[in-house]
Amino acid sequence: MNKETIAIILSVFSLLIAALSIGWNIYRDVILKARLKVHFMVGMIQHVTFPEPLERLIVSATNFGPGKVKCSMLHLQNSSIWKRITKKNKHAILIHDYTDPLSSKLPCDLEIGEKADFLFKFEKDGFLSEDWTHIGVSDSFGRIHWAPKKNFIEAKKCTLKNIRKRV
Repeated sequence: MNKETIAIILSVFSLLIAALSIGWNIYRDVILKARLKVHFMVGMIQHVTFPEPLERLIVSATNFGPGKVKCSMLHLQNSSIWKRITKKNKHAILIHDYTDPLSSKLPCDLEIGEKADFLFKFEKDGFLSEDWTHIGVSDSFGRIHWAPKKNFIEAKKCTLKNIRKRV
């Protein structure tokens, strides 16, 4: 190999490294946005100042990074594969109890690793008594992060048992 061939190979190699570097920077800054992990559950809150434990429905959102994210709204959806095909999904916005001092308030900023919990009291005619199938949290990027459907089904079963016990 002569010097000109080595120079061309090195130039092509450095051009490839520069293209990969630019591609990664664009992906990291434009495409890769923070991810929220959302869970929905029935939880007990206990403290020595409470006469008895508080039962609440809890929507929990944790920021898994890679950057800061702002949680903006809670969403409900009634969806299935057939409803997606026929475009008959139902959507709703869920307003949580802003007066509850234990609940996080929306909108809220979450740094990497931070968590927000939104609490709801058990209600006989609450949103779980309707035909919703998913619950999620929307972020400042316009994406909705849904809790696993299994969480929603388990919370619905537990809520129905608790309401039957109280009535």
